[in-house]
Amino acid sequence: MIKFKKKSLRGSSKRWIQRKYNDNFIKKTKQLNYRSRAVFKLIEIDKKFNCFKKNHNILDLGSSPGSWSQYLIKKGFKNILSIDILQMEYIPNVNFILGDFTDNKIQKKIFEKFHEINIIISDIAVNTTGNKKLDSYKTNSICLEVLKFSFKYLCQKGVVIAKYFNGELEKNIIQYSKVNFNRFKIIKPLSSRKDSKEIYIYCEK
Repeated sequence: MIKFKKKSLRGSSKRWIQRKYNDNFIKKTKQLNYRSRAVFKLIEIDKKFNCFKKNHNILDLGSSPGSWSQYLIKKGFKNILSIDILQMEYIPNVNFILGDFTDNKIQKKIFEKFHEINIIISDIAVNTTGNKKLDSYKTNSICLEVLKFSFKYLCQKGVVIAKYFNGELEKNIIQYSKVNFNRFKIIKPLSSRKDSKEIYIYCEK
């Protein structure tokens, strides 16, 4: 285990750096040439539900920096459309749209690419402010938008996987999933840090 003794760093900064360097998932991320450790969350979910099929049209919302799309390409999937309000470095065989998926113009571009959507995945979260209630509210508001978009546009037996935070609007997310989807499950991947509020919801239409 690496320890840091630099006196100029505060205790919280030391703990953050130490955790980063001692994080096995970060080491694996570098070894496997992925763009972020978030990839291991999707890997776990994929192993649990085995929901991705080779002919599926997959929509990756909040895709940047691109590790989820990277994983799907490595798995052999070819019909991937990634969307983010932040620019994403090019990934071979992945189509990327810069913009907000709730924007009508962006949705039009989505449907020009996909006449049918089989799977929607979303790792969207707002930049945290330290205000847990506010962070949960903002991120979970987006999660609800993802679920509503998925209910409206997923094909029959389609799947949505979306991130939310424990806290504000969590009950709304669960209630919406219960009412509008045939099946839903809550997942806390092992690769998600223990002190993280993030959770994933898996829904089948």
